[in-house]
Amino acid sequence: MYNPLDELHPYERWAINLLFAVLLLLILGMGLGSIGVSNPLSEFLFEYYIDPIRGESTGDSGYNNYNTMTYAIVLGLFVLAMSAWLRGIGVDPSDASLIALLPFVTWAAFGEVVEDAEMFGTGLSPYFVSPGIHFQAAFWVILAGGIALTNDRLRGDDDESMESLEGIALILVMAQFFLYGSSISSSYRVGLFDIELWPMFLSTGLALVFIRLSRESTGGFTPVQRMVYLVGIGGSMIFLGALLSYSLERPPEIERLWPLLVVIGLPSMVAYLMHSYGKEASEELSRNGLVAGILPPGMTDEDYVALTGSEDKEMIQRLRERATMAQPLVFLAVAGQLIDGIATWIGIDGFPGLSEKHVVSQRVIDGGLWVNEQLGIDHWILDEGVWLFALVKAALAGLIYYFFSILNFEQRERHLRLLVGLAMLVVGMAPGLRDVGRLTLGV
Repeated sequence: MYNPLDELHPYERWAINLLFAVLLLLILGMGLGSIGVSNPLSEFLFEYYIDPIRGESTGDSGYNNYNTMTYAIVLGLFVLAMSAWLRGIGVDPSDASLIALLPFVTWAAFGEVVEDAEMFGTGLSPYFVSPGIHFQAAFWVILAGGIALTNDRLRGDDDESMESLEGIALILVMAQFFLYGSSISSSYRVGLFDIELWPMFLSTGLALVFIRLSRESTGGFTPVQRMVYLVGIGGSMIFLGALLSYSLERPPEIERLWPLLVVIGLPSMVAYLMHSYGKEASEELSRNGLVAGILPPGMTDEDYVALTGSEDKEMIQRLRERATMAQPLVFLAVAGQLIDGIATWIGIDGFPGLSEKHVVSQRVIDGGLWVNEQLGIDHWILDEGVWLFALVKAALAGLIYYFFSILNFEQRERHLRLLVGLAMLVVGMAPGLRDVGRLTLGV
């Protein structure tokens, strides 16, 4: 039977084809380079992509115009292509999936700070810088979700199915512990400073206990969501334990602790206020089987615009601006952008010696410096020009809310909605958490 949900949008086909083209060019360029065949493609790849990644694993090599633009384009293509793939395999596109993926945002951030502290061995360090770390996170997400999706024994609501799922989650967390923990324990930095790793062992143990005790708190998840969530929590705890081990051996200075409270506290407060303000409106729509921004099955955006005399449409239009604020997809993406803006502002303006390595971000900061020069601004918290970057991030946070408050997504576009929100969250929250982690530990 024909199912319109199975049909690809034209832009999804284009995205899939372009990703294959990018992959082919990458394989061709690296392959020719590895066998010593001199060619412009390999030289271009190594100069602007491979060498910066290698340099980042041994220091801060920064970004350039080419890899910055490429990463942004490839991220957009992945969002479009993945939306079709997730729809095809039947993954739940609700905001619960975003919550399930949230631990992998901290997984990436903590992992990068562990690499910044030079706690990984030389074999793993290059894989914990962008973009390699994001492919690593994607690997664990796909592995965990794939196991839960394809194993019938894990998809039931009975105790046996849940115990089986928890058992496999334990195995995947222990696999991460042996892989990453062995690299950390044998690294040069851990040996040089004689860092005691008992906090990492303790935090891993707590993660394993949480997996066994979390059945009630994760009861609202599907088996796929629950598996991904638990594996992400376990990996995050491993890296958090490594960072605690480092901080106990080399305690951070007192003046480096307050940014942690500000960077996490202010965006968290904004997220809480957004959720509180929109909760009642969201619940009212939910009682009527409606979600702000998501059209009923079978309805297109053109149908919705042309619809007149509908009580449901009048209710949606009346409540959608408030209800959108209560959606985790929205308030977490907003908080993520604020975390990045505040962390960068405090880090560079408040602690001399730190700098921005992203090309576009640096240009925004340069704009702030130009304004400072024109207006004679020299206050210590404004003199580096990063205040403009923070304002741009705050404006972007506002645009994210506005975007989701006015757009309508058809049923087959719900996965696209999820991935767009996730991308906005990741590009803000992950670097922001990494920045404040580096700032706190002084690495």
